Amino acid sequence: MARLSRLTIAPTALLSLLAHLPLLATLTLADPRPRQPSRPADLLRRWPNGAVNLGFEEIGDMGISAQMMFLSQTNKVYVLDKTENNPINVTGKYGTHPAWAVEYDTDANTYRPMDVYSNTFCAGGAVMGNGTWVVFGGNQPVTTGGVATSTGAAYDDTDGGTAIRMLNPCSDQSCEWIQGETSYNASAGTGGWLKMTGRRWYPMVEVLEDGSLIVIGGDMWGGYVNMASQDNPTYEYFPPKGDGLAINLQFLTDCLPTNLYALTWLMPSGRLLMQANLKTILLNHTDTTTINLPDMPFATRVYPASAATAMLPLTPDNNYEATLLFCGGSNVTQWGQGGSPGYNITAVPADNTCVRISPESNNPQYLEGRSMGQFVYLPDGTLWIGGGVGMGTAGYGNDNYSIGQSYGQAPLYMPAIYNYSAPAGQRWNRTGLVASKNERMYHSTSVLLPDSSILISGSNPNADFTNDQWRSRTDIERWYPWYYNNPRPTLSNAPNKLTYGGAPFDIPLGSITSEGTVQSAKIVLIRGSFHTHVVGFGYRMIQLQSTYTLDLNSGNATLHVSQLPGVPGPTLFQPGPAMMFLVVEGVPSIAQWVMVGNGQLGIQTTEANQPLPSSKIKSIQNTTATVLSGAGASAVSSSQSKSAANHSMTPDRLPAILVMMGFLMVTLVSASILV
Repeated sequence: MARLSRLTIAPTALLSLLAHLPLLATLTLADPRPRQPSRPADLLRRWPNGAVNLGFEEIGDMGISAQMMFLSQTNKVYVLDKTENNPINVTGKYGTHPAWAVEYDTDANTYRPMDVYSNTFCAGGAVMGNGTWVVFGGNQPVTTGGVATSTGAAYDDTDGGTAIRMLNPCSDQSCEWIQGETSYNASAGTGGWLKMTGRRWYPMVEVLEDGSLIVIGGDMWGGYVNMASQDNPTYEYFPPKGDGLAINLQFLTDCLPTNLYALTWLMPSGRLLMQANLKTILLNHTDTTTINLPDMPFATRVYPASAATAMLPLTPDNNYEATLLFCGGSNVTQWGQGGSPGYNITAVPADNTCVRISPESNNPQYLEGRSMGQFVYLPDGTLWIGGGVGMGTAGYGNDNYSIGQSYGQAPLYMPAIYNYSAPAGQRWNRTGLVASKNERMYHSTSVLLPDSSILISGSNPNADFTNDQWRSRTDIERWYPWYYNNPRPTLSNAPNKLTYGGAPFDIPLGSITSEGTVQSAKIVLIRGSFHTHVVGFGYRMIQLQSTYTLDLNSGNATLHVSQLPGVPGPTLFQPGPAMMFLVVEGVPSIAQWVMVGNGQLGIQTTEANQPLPSSKIKSIQNTTATVLSGAGASAVSSSQSKSAANHSMTPDRLPAILVMMGFLMVTLVSASILV
């Protein structure tokens, strides 16, 4: 049956509808904190039986292959796959069909199938400033073998090309995806009010300073790389702004054929850093003006080269300067035409370089480093990377280049740790790490959990679900950091909402008498993000300014913590849900979810940050206090992490640790683009 609704709603009406959606600030963040143990021993009883520091544990099954995944502010993980013959079914509005969406409970290790009508294949997504998650685009309806169809066929999926899907996460299994009605006819688009201006497969999504989203690029019908005949070289906003029409961006046209999932980050200035093919620009999205930056050296980083990318943690020590890290990719010069590389891409080694760029710095420079796959922030300030392949690129086809359909081969099983603050030549390390038993290739994902372990699932470089090599994986692993089984600090009395500027707040550190321990304490935030194709959409990490008081009379200590910087405000760290960690001597607490900003879409209030008190030690006699820093200055030092990243591995290249998480990993060499 056709499912096309003729209803259309103007952008102003859409804003009104969005205003009536339950805001996560009130719906799920009224008490966002997980159960907090009162003693470190309580934490030990909560940890999985098989948890081994620096190791992997196979823990169960997801039901579907995890092509897209995000951890929500209710601590439930939501997973999306493309339309295919997954081993579990869901019964929904239009009957029973294979599921390609689940809600996963990390505590119970169980999943709940969810109904998504349209094909979510290679969509993009992010969480808005009000806590609502949104997923954009996808592919036309398909049947067995991934073949396009214009009927219900085997899977009863509908067209996802213009689709928008929304979710307000829940803790009681009551929430479902909010989605527009669709049609089997791919040329008809999506009906109803959840509809983009045009088809977008592989779109990039970034969060703006008002909590809204910008949706960028994509193609209409898919393929290995993009082509002018099906390119969508535009961007649009959600909720729509102005006349609601798409805005042309010449940069996307100039970057053909490798302009899909164009890598994009909001900069402190409000501009967008964009990178695709070998080109890099700063875009003022409000007036479409651009600033050209130097070309990307060494290799292509975007899909299907699919390098590991991340914004480095924003800290007081680096003056909150935004620096982007690109590791790996592919340095091939011929990308084929549309649907296929046109030659055996699986015989091409993945690129082994890393580059950094600080696009708004006054003194950018090249730096040494190394590379690999999908980055996941760890609360101690390091970045984990794992999975991927050493040969070829992302994508798949029936070209018989190598084993199975995958355009990537030689899967990598050994993770690594990147310490961006370590000296050049000592940033990458595997000391103490062990290999996974399971390949994680194209269409696999990893996310950080509140206990600082990493949830890993997926891998499916195939047109449809298969048990042939390389098989469609639905199993789940967790990886545990070096401190996982250590006693944890307790994060208590934390606010459930943070502002841009304003009065600081206090976090009790408990019974501590060591000045060095107190000096190491810090509060970090990791923003909620949507993960797919080795990209974290809206992903960033920040450390808040802090000072401390060490009271030797009581044997207690207090951390005085600044709100988020009022200047530049939400362009530095966008509004929306984020995990807050207290980190002491490199060991993090269990995270608590907080809402950054006012919990609504629109202009965020900013004000000056009130000064922090000076760091001081109250003597035992209680007659004097030693002041350790000037008024308002932070006395928090960058303590040496006990992570594996701190054990130096001196060779410039890590032999055989390579390349693309779910796509492409590589050996490691870092630089920073001269601008």
